Amino acid sequence: MTQALIFLNGYYDTRYLDFYRQEIESAVKKSSLLICADGGIRIFDELHRHLDISLIPDVLIGDMDSVDERTTNAKQVVQEWVGKTDKDYTDGQLAVDYAMKQSDCRHIILYGGLSRPEEYETDQFLGNLKLMRFGHYLMSTDEPYTVEMRDPRQTIHYVLSAVRLTRKSNGLQRVSLISESSNVIVEKSENLRWDLASLHIHPDLTNALRNEFVEDAESAIIQLTGGSAPVYVIHNW
Repeated sequence: MTQALIFLNGYYDTRYLDFYRQEIESAVKKSSLLICADGGIRIFDELHRHLDISLIPDVLIGDMDSVDERTTNAKQVVQEWVGKTDKDYTDGQLAVDYAMKQSDCRHIILYGGLSRPEEYETDQFLGNLKLMRFGHYLMSTDEPYTVEMRDPRQTIHYVLSAVRLTRKSNGLQRVSLISESSNVIVEKSENLRWDLASLHIHPDLTNALRNEFVEDAESAIIQLTGGSAPVYVIHNW
């Protein structure tokens, strides 16, 4: 599947600039599309300023109310989009829509999706979780689609059928499942401390939070039953 990296106007943990550099450089080698939603372009400024690395995004999209004239250039700027202005779509929705409809991307990776701690932007984070669902909403049900929200010490997956989680460090690997639907049922799990087989992940209960990799496991697998609704799988380390 064609892959797009989308940089949102949210929180970037600049203690881990190498993480963002490696993600972008790896994507460039794969010819993945790099899209910045408005102020998300500032992570490219940070990399240039602190690591002296010139990386240029392919597309800058949005109403540009969070971009100043000193910011990094993009290869293409998409500022006005007929039918999707005046907040009909958020900048993040514009970016996902562009990736899927203009470039036929079916693997979306989001960055900067967490809320900035000092700004109490819980609404932005919850909206970005909805943004993971938005790509699924845009496509027909039989098309492949994967989406992740990546940060230096956490990845959130919006899982339609199954996911393999890879160990990221020698320490504790936490795994939590969160449902927005009453029809989420796990068929099987592997290498988790508490087996999830046949578990109904109910949207009003919290019994699927804070699971863990078994000791020394290099990966864990979660597979949903056929016909199950999607589920968020949060892997942090």
